[in-house]
Amino acid sequence: MVENPLLGTGLVAGFRTAGESERPGFAWFFGRDALWTTLALDSYGDFASARTALDFLKKYQRADGKIPHEISQSASLIPWFTDYEYPWASADSTPLYIIAHADYLRASSDLAFVRANWDSILKAYRFTSATDTDSNALVENTGAGHGWVEGGALYPPHEEIYMQGLWVEALRGVSEMAAALKDERLAAEARVAQVRALIALERTYWLPERGFYAFATNAPRAAPRKAEPGPNRDVRQARMNELDKSRLVDEDTVLPSVPLWWKSLSDERAQSEIDHLGSGHMATDWGSRIISDESKLYDPLSYHHGSVWPLFTGWASMGAYRYGRPHVGYQALMANVLLKKQNTLGFVTELLSGDFNAAFGRSSHHQIWSEAMIVTPTLRGLFGLESEDGGRVIRFAPQLPADWDGADVFGYVTATGTLNLSVERDEGQTTISVYRPGISKVLGDYPRVRVELAPALPLDARIRSVTVGGRTAKFESKREGDIQRVTLSVELTRGVEVVINHDEGTDVYKEAQTPAPGARSGGLRILRARAEEDALRLLVEGHGGGGVYTVRVRTPRELGEAGGVKVITHLGRDVMLAFSFDGPEGIYARRELVIPLKRAR
Repeated sequence: MVENPLLGTGLVAGFRTAGESERPGFAWFFGRDALWTTLALDSYGDFASARTALDFLKKYQRADGKIPHEISQSASLIPWFTDYEYPWASADSTPLYIIAHADYLRASSDLAFVRANWDSILKAYRFTSATDTDSNALVENTGAGHGWVEGGALYPPHEEIYMQGLWVEALRGVSEMAAALKDERLAAEARVAQVRALIALERTYWLPERGFYAFATNAPRAAPRKAEPGPNRDVRQARMNELDKSRLVDEDTVLPSVPLWWKSLSDERAQSEIDHLGSGHMATDWGSRIISDESKLYDPLSYHHGSVWPLFTGWASMGAYRYGRPHVGYQALMANVLLKKQNTLGFVTELLSGDFNAAFGRSSHHQIWSEAMIVTPTLRGLFGLESEDGGRVIRFAPQLPADWDGADVFGYVTATGTLNLSVERDEGQTTISVYRPGISKVLGDYPRVRVELAPALPLDARIRSVTVGGRTAKFESKREGDIQRVTLSVELTRGVEVVINHDEGTDVYKEAQTPAPGARSGGLRILRARAEEDALRLLVEGHGGGGVYTVRVRTPRELGEAGGVKVITHLGRDVMLAFSFDGPEGIYARRELVIPLKRAR
């Protein structure tokens, strides 16, 4: 948070030395960087900082509703907003501005703030809506500014899937905020637009024969593009020439993780997309590439078609957790967490090479949205912890790794008070506690809160009963991805304890390890882990060449033999599986392991 006496106070993108540049790293006010970060601020209750960030951007909103992309620290000393292209370069800051206000309202209950900013929010809504010039329900980059990609082999897109993910969520936000302000006509308008956008997104981008969503649509080009210097330039140029003639840019990228974040995609298709996001061709040991390394456009040193961004990694983590894929989610989250132990210690850098665990020379070593992509996936992904309806509804849906016996969240700030939450795992029992610390015996000043619980258990766990405060309670069990959720709703006054009695299930885990500086990616990727009635089914990736990978299995059941898998049982509580992959050394290969599950040990 930076106070510039000539501009005001807002969030800057990051800090580093200027080096050979005139600009000290990213110490400017960036719209989308600040807006992605407000979601982390809301996650842990720093509502004052979120308001400050939003008000700063509101102050410099263009008359037609567009939100700035970047504001120089010297913007007040030069004709920044009229004579330079930089302040209005991007299209994504404007829908993100809407999303950030709606997120703030859900968490804070501060309707007065939204009401005060409502004219500004409406201008942002109308501006973005107007970028759909052909009325096909897809907002456009052409004429409005870049979405995520602002250069390189993927640029310029016409209608980027990243933008559609933001637009769908912005429409949900407009509908909710309009309803809260009693504008039912606008609420209905936004709901209809959201449905149309969802239908158009699925119809336009899904590639059924390849199992993922395309990057963008194309607009006719006046002249062919030229590939940048770098590895395999001729191959990249040939692919760019091919794409220039195509209506759809059918590249496998990380950008569908943005609509995944808000659970905007078809569940079956989302599961297939997450297989791509978690694959060793997209995910490295230090984070997510923007594009698959199998693409002909891939360049590991490119800013926009090959590098790893912790921002992308956070998107992928959130998307995986939303659809019940905790292994992919946790691997992405820990890739970001472990970056704090590398490079500039304690901070998370802006971007790294797609081939080596090394930050770019131009990378801003302290980057705000990189830091935010530890906070948000931890709280909203791993713990499934979100505040809605102004803090009157709290959702707690943890997806803990198999080797975690418990976890605590202390001091979770909501509009209705601070909460402490915990999960404890014992044999045959999972206990969830939610309470208000320091609450007095007089409850009149504390509004009732509904806590929606949805903890994850393995698919083969059998739920026997659920009690709330010692009394039997109704619950539902529903499969979601690789997990089953035990769902119930409880009323909270001072505190509540929920006990889930169940037969133990089966899950796997591996230790997260910090990759060596400069190393290539070679870690095991666990894509799916499904414990069914008769077998544990694992979809995994690793390097060929005969190297041995291991995972540990926590289960009460006996594991049978499977071809090419060694079962090691003398390690105490858990069993180890050892296996290798066919194929060339140093190249990721995929394998499905089917391990028979027998009676309880």
